[in-house]
Amino acid sequence: MASAQPRQDLTPLLHARCVAIVGISHPDRFGGKIFRNLERSGFPGAIYGVNPRYDSLYGRPCYASLADLPERPDCALLAVSNDRLLAVLEETVACGIRAAVVFGSAFSDPDCEGPSLGESVAALCREHDLVLCGPNCMGFVSPAHRLPVSGYNVSADIPVGNLTLVSHSGSVWESFLQNKRGLAFNYIVSSGNESGTSMADYAQFALSDPSTRAIGLFCEAVRDPATFTAALEVAAERDIPVVVLKTGRSERGARLAMAHSGALAGEDAAYEAMFTHFGVRRATSIDEMMDTLELFATGMRPRSRYVSSLLDSGGQRALLVDLAEIEGVTFAPISDETQKRLVELIEPGLEPVNPLDAWGTGNAAQDIYAECLLALDRDPSTGLTLFAVDLFPLDDAADGSYPPVVEAVRDRLLNPLAFLGHASAVQSDRQCAELRAVGVPVLMGTETGLRAVRHVVEYAAFQRERGRAAESVREVAPPDNLAALRDQLACAVEPLDEHASKQVLAAYGLTPTRELRTDSLAETLRAAEEIGYPVVLKTAAGDLHKTERSGVRLDLADVDALAAAYRDFESRLGAQVLVQEMVPGGAELILGLVRDSQFGHMLTLGMGGIFVEIVKDVRSLWLPTHAEAVRDALKRLQGAALLMGVRGRPAADIEAVVRAALGLAAMAEDLGDLVSEVDVNPLVALPNRAVVVDALIVPNRATHRYTHRYTQRS
Repeated sequence: MASAQPRQDLTPLLHARCVAIVGISHPDRFGGKIFRNLERSGFPGAIYGVNPRYDSLYGRPCYASLADLPERPDCALLAVSNDRLLAVLEETVACGIRAAVVFGSAFSDPDCEGPSLGESVAALCREHDLVLCGPNCMGFVSPAHRLPVSGYNVSADIPVGNLTLVSHSGSVWESFLQNKRGLAFNYIVSSGNESGTSMADYAQFALSDPSTRAIGLFCEAVRDPATFTAALEVAAERDIPVVVLKTGRSERGARLAMAHSGALAGEDAAYEAMFTHFGVRRATSIDEMMDTLELFATGMRPRSRYVSSLLDSGGQRALLVDLAEIEGVTFAPISDETQKRLVELIEPGLEPVNPLDAWGTGNAAQDIYAECLLALDRDPSTGLTLFAVDLFPLDDAADGSYPPVVEAVRDRLLNPLAFLGHASAVQSDRQCAELRAVGVPVLMGTETGLRAVRHVVEYAAFQRERGRAAESVREVAPPDNLAALRDQLACAVEPLDEHASKQVLAAYGLTPTRELRTDSLAETLRAAEEIGYPVVLKTAAGDLHKTERSGVRLDLADVDALAAAYRDFESRLGAQVLVQEMVPGGAELILGLVRDSQFGHMLTLGMGGIFVEIVKDVRSLWLPTHAEAVRDALKRLQGAALLMGVRGRPAADIEAVVRAALGLAAMAEDLGDLVSEVDVNPLVALPNRAVVVDALIVPNRATHRYTHRYTQRS
């Protein structure tokens, strides 16, 4: 997939050398502002105005239609109303113009018969492979090509940079466009409703540009899942970090995203699994996203996960330590040699620890800071050094300002260096600009800055480890009876019962409970003797929700208890039962396959039992997956301590759980086209094995007859 060609060539849009403004008008009108932005920026190509109301504007001829132009433009910029939009787009493709920008909403009355205006625009784009930005967008800017395409005010001197930003929100697009922190872009796109060209297409185009160092996406929904995942795979392969701010994380947020963009927001768990698999960094706010992109714009790749930090405040050090623990940033365990060097540098009474508060009396402060930075930087554990101090405007002209400290050590540093200002409202524009001018990023806030640091160190770790993951091979072979299993699932019109589900899972190496199906008291008693007391008795007739029907009896220790339970089941639920071994207590987990409507099957794992419905401690993994990803997901569960052994309980067999998860992943590869859902709940993790206590497989043909919900069935 990583070598696949991009779905669209966006050159006629983002590298347009000749444009036509359809609906050009006076400077106070939208079409006039488009022209003024292009003119002020010094766009070197031809700009043609199309409006039958005028013979000329801005000292240039005006044309009645696109067909009248003296040459074919690369891109048509459509400042027209919705009632004229489809006709103008049809003229655009009739003239052989390969790209267009639609600023209007393309909204039409939903009560009108036939396809909506938006649907008609999308169909036209598909039919003619038209590269289309919008509808309902604010345009785009390609600074290197002096190409600001927007009817809103755009600065004439936007700097050229190495970041790409694509936003579904026009306001967010403008926030990045007008940022004062020096973030500079090669492309910054307001993609709108994406009737023709999607966020994924812009990302693929950016990945083909050698100037792109990182990509930021403000995303409400993914409208082209195949192209989107292909772009993420290319980005991971080429070591180009992608930072996503994805809305719709909450249930209400998902509804708002749907209403705003006209596309499904999707299940957040699926996005989280996809982002983890491809190394995408997920921001939670615009400030965090800006901080993260500023770090990635430098190209830094810390060689370890450990951070060293220098401060000038004990109070802010305490705050930094508290927030770092919350945000998952780990400080370097500096060596004895480093500590000895720090003792030589700092004033008496200060501790030679990391993070380091090096402020004493203020005497020779710059020299002390410079040497302390070098000492922390050279420690073998350090991957990134953070100079966590505020850059106060009153210090702009002072001898003790911090930029000269960086200038003194910058060429001698072994690891990346970043500044972190604790309060964004007080940072000096002048000092920030001085630092950024020499390639030192400045993070604007303790919390968002630490999140950005975590993103960059975790991304670097992802790149170090992805080679090993890419080389991993499937660890569970296809079963010998694969053809029979496919026939079974293809014919099933109901969910498989527990026993049949376990047999399928056993073919992929999962260990089910020892159990026998019976339909008489005599058979039930013989089965219990064969399995060994104590046993579990479950109804096997219509057993999707056994617990709710009082169809499960646990820990039946003898013949009398089993016989009484069987007679009760026979009278209420029927003669068919399952007699199972009584599995000893262990850590209860849930394993499953869930099909996301956009991205296909995901492997889910988490804490089972009450944790499913109350804590919802579940993680999803992108498929195919590998053993290390499963181990990492288990470690990140809130209930991970239960697997390690607590309060005298023995530790669970983690590798048995990993093998079970990989077996389920292999099943998805072989049978996923026939299966809607798989639910293993619980998988009991014991010290020497992991046992499937209950399971359910829902074939595709059964989906419409069964609405699945997690229940504690055992």
